[in-house]
Amino acid sequence: MKGEKKMAKKRLFLILTSVFAVVALTLAAPVSKGALAYEIIWATAPVGGVWQALGTAMLHDLLKSNPKYKGSTLPLGGTANVVAVSKGKATCGFSFSSTAWEAWEGIEYFKKTGELRNISGLATLFPEPTQIAVWADSGITKVMQLKGKRITPGPKGSAIDGVTRQVLRAYGISYDDVKIQYMSFREAGQQMLDHHIDAIVYGAMAYPAPPIINISSQGKIRLIPLSQDIIDKLVKEYKAFEPYTLPSGSYPGVDYPVKGIAASVVVVGSKDIHNDVAYDIAKSLAENFVNYSKITKAMALGKREELGKPMGVPFHPGALQYYKECGWVK
Repeated sequence: MKGEKKMAKKRLFLILTSVFAVVALTLAAPVSKGALAYEIIWATAPVGGVWQALGTAMLHDLLKSNPKYKGSTLPLGGTANVVAVSKGKATCGFSFSSTAWEAWEGIEYFKKTGELRNISGLATLFPEPTQIAVWADSGITKVMQLKGKRITPGPKGSAIDGVTRQVLRAYGISYDDVKIQYMSFREAGQQMLDHHIDAIVYGAMAYPAPPIINISSQGKIRLIPLSQDIIDKLVKEYKAFEPYTLPSGSYPGVDYPVKGIAASVVVVGSKDIHNDVAYDIAKSLAENFVNYSKITKAMALGKREELGKPMGVPFHPGALQYYKECGWVK
């Protein structure tokens, strides 16, 4: 009996020693990239916009190369996406560089929330330029003539809505001076064709814009440019805006260049996500970058080497590490 008890105690000692050794090694060993079991919630945009299709494809590529991740998309909008990320309801999401900066500073829409300093940059994708479309026979040739007209600035709470407010404000026009109709991109095209609205007014929007493609294929349109003084004013006052001119031939019948501004489409994430997760998102975007122009031509306006381009908020260390390894950021 004594011999059996002695052997049992010895076996128990060896088992416990082995368990402690495994735990110690696990705690000491670095976590390999992509090894974390993690759920990615990617905030995109309402149905009909390019962000939804783009976000779905980007998430698919990320999950494919990192099988231990799980994920889903959340169709919100550029402004709401930043709030969702800051509250931990989304891992990452699309927005505009200008919107991300406003959130960081707690200005414009984000006066209500205050400074959102728990967000970080993951990638700068491509520029979205100003696109203001009216019917060619409408008599509207200048932004000031939009006063009193029925317009859509995109879905409520979208980043496009935010930029549109700033563009109109630069002209001294508030939303009280126009008849605002918030609607999806799909609705905008149909409502314009049915003459229920007078103009599609996107301060910044993916080019080519689906609703404008729709209406320009069925009637002659005019794109309204921004005046140079307004462009200079916007670029000076709002960080992350830049001058942008749509080339002649951008849409059927638009045989002239159209001056405006552009805000970059960016991917923002929580600053609290693991470095490896941020690294993997950046890596997946870079490795699949050229394929995304098949989903939207707008991606062709961006460059893979500029994924680490400043966006108005600090980059996440994990994403920055990848871009530095690629030699795209010093």
